Amino acid sequence: MVNQALLPKPVDVSWFFIGEPVFNFGGFFVDGSEPTIYRLPSVMFLVWASIMLCRYLRDNRAFYQAFFAAILLGGVGGLTLDILAYGSICDWLGFKVLGASIYSMTNISDLMILVSAPFVAIICPKGLIKRSLSFCFAMAVIGSNTYYHVFALYEFLSPVA
Repeated sequence: MVNQALLPKPVDVSWFFIGEPVFNFGGFFVDGSEPTIYRLPSVMFLVWASIMLCRYLRDNRAFYQAFFAAILLGGVGGLTLDILAYGSICDWLGFKVLGASIYSMTNISDLMILVSAPFVAIICPKGLIKRSLSFCFAMAVIGSNTYYHVFALYEFLSPVA
């Protein structure tokens, strides 16, 4: 018989959940619950970024450059294929700040971009100016994907009136 006192207590993971799928018609810096012309620049950028990452990976690269660029290509390519094939992106992973009333939905492609973009921006471009611009752009993309978390964190930390 196993002594229950020796077993670890389950960890509360209510900040992460698999939710009802939400179809996102937005794009970078564009929210949308229906298709709109405002996401065309996002679609064009995703297609361009996919092509550029494929061209970048054709050459012999250092391990970490190729590794993070391939993860970024997987994320960008996944979003591109979803938009071109289905017209929207399905978000099904939920994240929320405990105690906050708002949450954010995402998907594996978004997570691949969020993890790899800063690394690609730092280790792939040559030259300080290109790295700086790439890193600023990566942070802007991350900010556009996580601003709901900032609002939820603010709501959680602000005193209740």
